[in-house]
Amino acid sequence: MKDVFAFWGCGNGFLKSLQPYARILSAVLVGIACLLVPLRAINGQIFILVVTLCWVLLALMPWKMLFRCAIASVVLFFPFLLLSPWMTIDSYSSSPVTDRIVQAGNIAMRSTCMLFIALSTIASLSMHDIHRGLVCLPIPRSIIALIVQLINQTMLLVEETIRIAGILRLRGATGVRGTRALFAFPVVWMVRMLFRAERSAAAMAVRGYGIESAAKGDRIKMKNTDLLILCSASLALVISVIMLVKTYL
Repeated sequence: MKDVFAFWGCGNGFLKSLQPYARILSAVLVGIACLLVPLRAINGQIFILVVTLCWVLLALMPWKMLFRCAIASVVLFFPFLLLSPWMTIDSYSSSPVTDRIVQAGNIAMRSTCMLFIALSTIASLSMHDIHRGLVCLPIPRSIIALIVQLINQTMLLVEETIRIAGILRLRGATGVRGTRALFAFPVVWMVRMLFRAERSAAAMAVRGYGIESAAKGDRIKMKNTDLLILCSASLALVISVIMLVKTYL
């Protein structure tokens, strides 16, 4: 899927029927729970896998996107899992190899689960849902405007980079010509980004976009399903905190 914006809101699961603020807040709670749960024991590993699997099923992103997420997790975390146990850094190198492999595996597992939770949350939210959800949360309006614009501009940068790369491939920028194009790429990319930023700023000025307009939005009543997902996410967070405290007792 060439359109990078198509990933936002591509999920068709239960989370899609919830209010945007419930999805955002539940995702934050679930993410914190997966960050806090200790993975030294088998029960912690089962817990984080079950929570991640449930969240992915609730988002129900398309199989193609799910496969791409799996490929991304392998590319990002498998080299770390493969190489880090053999690194020699102070006290880390003095521990047995099996312990280092276990530690690296726990880090890779936690990182993979967090990646799937984040991408599943993105798949359940459209760009419009993010703004609607953040407005209903007790966050300063300037922060809301900043977050929305950061997400939007980041997606525009990625989309523009993909377009430029496609144009270079279409025009046969390979070999020596490809090397020259590689050095010229930052200049072309920066010029196109400046023009895009100027057009976006002009459009926002014409439409009167600002902090005040972002602050407008009616509070949406919470439904039973929203309350259910928030309670479930809070329960997962409480369980992870209890498991974390038990490791220190």
